[in-house]
Amino acid sequence: MEKANSSEPRSQDTDDVPRVRNLLLRSMCAVYLMAFVGFYCQAEGLYGDAGILPASRILANGTLKERLSLLQLGPFLGLGSGHEAIDLLCLVGATVAFLGLITRTHCRLISFILMWSVYFSLVQIAQSFRQQADHLLLEAGFLCILLAPTRLTDRRHPMEDIALLLLKWLVFRFMFASGSVKLASGCPLWWSLDGLKRHYETMPLPTSYSWYTYQLPDAFHRASTIYVYLSELVVPWLFFAPSKAVRRFALWWHVFLHLNIIGCGNYGFLSPLVLTLLLTLLDDGDGIVVWLHERISDEPRQSSRGKERNQLKIADGDRYGGRLVKVIALLMVAGSWLCFSIGSSDEGQLTFKPSFSRDQYLNFMQAMIRAAPLLVFVLMVRKFLKLLSSQDSVGSLADGMRQFSKNLGLLISTIVAFTVFFMSIVPHSRLLPSTSISSTVMTRAYGGLHSLYVVNQYGRHLSKMRPMRREIILEYSDDLNGTWHEYGFQYKPWTTERSSSLAYGWLYFPRFDFKFYDGSGSKIDAQKWMYPLIQRLLEHQRPVLDLLDGHHIPAQAPKYIRTSLYRFAYTSFADGDFWTRERLTDYFNVFSRDDTHLREKLKQMNFRQTVEPSGGSWNWLLRWLLDATRRFVGAIEGSYLLVGLFVAAGMVIYTQQQHQRTGQST
Repeated sequence: MEKANSSEPRSQDTDDVPRVRNLLLRSMCAVYLMAFVGFYCQAEGLYGDAGILPASRILANGTLKERLSLLQLGPFLGLGSGHEAIDLLCLVGATVAFLGLITRTHCRLISFILMWSVYFSLVQIAQSFRQQADHLLLEAGFLCILLAPTRLTDRRHPMEDIALLLLKWLVFRFMFASGSVKLASGCPLWWSLDGLKRHYETMPLPTSYSWYTYQLPDAFHRASTIYVYLSELVVPWLFFAPSKAVRRFALWWHVFLHLNIIGCGNYGFLSPLVLTLLLTLLDDGDGIVVWLHERISDEPRQSSRGKERNQLKIADGDRYGGRLVKVIALLMVAGSWLCFSIGSSDEGQLTFKPSFSRDQYLNFMQAMIRAAPLLVFVLMVRKFLKLLSSQDSVGSLADGMRQFSKNLGLLISTIVAFTVFFMSIVPHSRLLPSTSISSTVMTRAYGGLHSLYVVNQYGRHLSKMRPMRREIILEYSDDLNGTWHEYGFQYKPWTTERSSSLAYGWLYFPRFDFKFYDGSGSKIDAQKWMYPLIQRLLEHQRPVLDLLDGHHIPAQAPKYIRTSLYRFAYTSFADGDFWTRERLTDYFNVFSRDDTHLREKLKQMNFRQTVEPSGGSWNWLLRWLLDATRRFVGAIEGSYLLVGLFVAAGMVIYTQQQHQRTGQST
């Protein structure tokens, strides 16, 4: 009897494990790992002393905000501020992330503080190669600091519900912003429902899956565009539904969306990060959460009786959830049918046309933009009141001191949480000019948090679709009147050859290739990083050449380099290649090493034309270890390196599970 009674508390404790919190934090470690490894693989070519935009240039001459970085500690470690210090930060961050992924022992508060601080320091020197995914990761990572347990023995803590709500609000803001700007921009392609088909062709780094999807009928693409509108403008509101079944419906809807995004384009860790944030839609007792937690946790598995209790709780608490999901699905279909006037042509094909005007849409969006923060504020107040009512009573002086210490930390966390929420309303309100907050107090406070990337604005990247795909092609020659040869790229389209034109990066984020998408769609003067790139190519710097396709680079430094602008277009099934291309014009004039215009542009950027290793590099042993690690890792392509790390992590987790089962059986 005593043994049976003693097992009951353990069962209750097991049933009360914060599984969603643990899964989300372990998944965040996986996302951090993708980010650190991707940054590391390109750091020397982008930010080293011989790179395109050396970090030492920012750390020495940047503003106070730009110089706020852990890289300032490089000289104290004997590494200077070159790529070796960047390598050290990347490896430290990747190690902490890998350890947090494979075991909950290292998935704790100090780990998330360290990962956020390190990645913030790296993003500080990213300069022109900084992307939206970096902002989203830093904002989500900061909120995970509020969520992560302080000690290994911690179960639930009072801030958990508020932190999870803020993460849910973040993914809502990201998705809603991505959808609201499409029609609000007035782009004719989005209004004619042809925007998604054009996006397959003009996205930054498309894949072969994108090409095959592009070949589908126009009716499919227009229906898919409606699906995207529903995903970004309607389904995010279901994130806050009280019904568990409705939230699961919203989760799987977005899982399907983001798996397709991962297949279509090389966006790196962006979609995995959004999928991680979507875990906030689940509850600890959901079957998929219990199953996943048992596969990665080193805790005892939940008993069959505990699973039955969870299923009964879910069934009792959400008795009408299934019916509600069906009603919502029917309303979404009916609403889409009415809003987009779905019909058929004389040839029997589906036709689509919005039945509302842009002014009507903008008026509706104004109401939605104002309503969202109010909804989340009400939910936060409810959770805060619940937090207050759950506080323990004080029984003695010692208990009082402990309670005061606990409440002091809780007070600070609560103030931080509500501050982040109120400041996030500022970028959310800027989705439309008519709803933008004009308060100087709010905007200045937001600017302060935004400078740390704690709160950011999203949704600007797809406001207007490009009418055609334009690509910047780098060419070199030793004779102005001779033959010009092209530099090859690893991920971005540059050739019509089928084997090299649509590469998969999977979870790896190729910043260098991605940046050319921004360059091809903007004015020349806006892409100042191109001048240092040309200078490094004229110098034949190996770190920069490693960013390119090694099979299509010159054997020695060329005398001349030019950049050409090409128009790329998808082919059809009847053609043998993925692309057709046509040269449009020169992007830059021809440059040589003694070109006056090039020197003037580099001088304006405070760019050193001679490569000088950063000072303070006296720690030869650490430098040797870092260089040896880079030589070893440099031989592995970034996407394969990530796959190998995740396979290794899976094997470690599986081995831990086997040891646990063996221990339980004995």
